[in-house]
Amino acid sequence: MKNVCVILSLLFCFMKGTAQHSFSTYKAHESMMDAIRVQSDLIEGRTSFFEKQAEKKPLMFQKTKVRVGELNRLSNNLSKYIERIQKEVGTESILYDLLEKEAYKNTIFKSNGRLTYKGTKLKRKIDSLYTCSKGVNVHRLSQLENFYEARFNTHKDYFDFDQNKIDYFNHLFYDKSNYGMMMAMNYLLLDVKTYQLLYYGTIMSY
Repeated sequence: MKNVCVILSLLFCFMKGTAQHSFSTYKAHESMMDAIRVQSDLIEGRTSFFEKQAEKKPLMFQKTKVRVGELNRLSNNLSKYIERIQKEVGTESILYDLLEKEAYKNTIFKSNGRLTYKGTKLKRKIDSLYTCSKGVNVHRLSQLENFYEARFNTHKDYFDFDQNKIDYFNHLFYDKSNYGMMMAMNYLLLDVKTYQLLYYGTIMSY
């Protein structure tokens, strides 16, 4: 009877630990998605406010309106593509550990380490946003430059924990587990939206 109690206790502890891990995993993802939703709402509000200001003073905001429009178009395009990949892979399947071990990795990377079609398309969209970001930063503001250089420059050299040179995508997806890949994409999505708000903040202060 004593052995049975020990086994049941161990089983209970294991189940409790698993449940806590699943709960914390879900909560981390939920918190990230809440942050993304808040950013999206803020962007919508800032866009509406800016458009009203541009209508009142069309000559003053003429060039800025073009820059904002292009930046938002490319940012939203990248955001929607990230969300599409997340949906195709299946967030719920990742959270409840229902996917094959390297399912998400195989969406972005080929077996030889090169980018898949979807990975290449993601890179092109990031590169477009990076190029646009450099173009619209007409005053060469360091807060903008530091942000897009750190987050969207896919041609920069990055380094792993052992100081080995790696590319942008191996830096972004250093954790290639399904959960790690999903959260990295969430962080990228949050970065895109944060940059949109940062740009609005700088142009509206001039």
